Amino acid sequence: MRNVLFIFTLVVLNVLSATAQDETRFYCKASATEVAVGESIKVSFVLENGKGNGRISPIDWETAGFMVLGTSQSSNISINNGQTSASASYHYTVTPIAEGTWTIPSASIKNGEEELHTEPIEIQAVPNPDGTRQINPRSTPERPKDEPRKRLKTIRM
Repeated sequence: MRNVLFIFTLVVLNVLSATAQDETRFYCKASATEVAVGESIKVSFVLENGKGNGRISPIDWETAGFMVLGTSQSSNISINNGQTSASASYHYTVTPIAEGTWTIPSASIKNGEEELHTEPIEIQAVPNPDGTRQINPRSTPERPKDEPRKRLKTIRM
């Protein structure tokens, strides 16, 4: 009887862990909810444990009150003690166009047969105080001439 109970417990725990790792989430996060006009924030849309990483629906950033300064994507696959998890992230560096309360709209992504949506996020754009440098996306920041260049060294094992 003990063996049957032990085996039943193992089967139940195995099924529960398998369903927990398959939980699919799609959410949005911002590096700040209050920013000065001209300063940038990073907005990330993350799909965790998705079925076939689809394409995120395009967002009309101008209508939302933001200017896009850059975009990037990343993906991650992790196997830890036999449990597999994966995520795909879509990153946008944006800056508010003017003062006010702006909303990062809901985004959607196809996940197998279903479509997932994020919650909108409100961003408060405050006036830029005097002395704060505003970002101009068409220019690159200059490095002071007396500052040495950074060198990267790769070590192969």
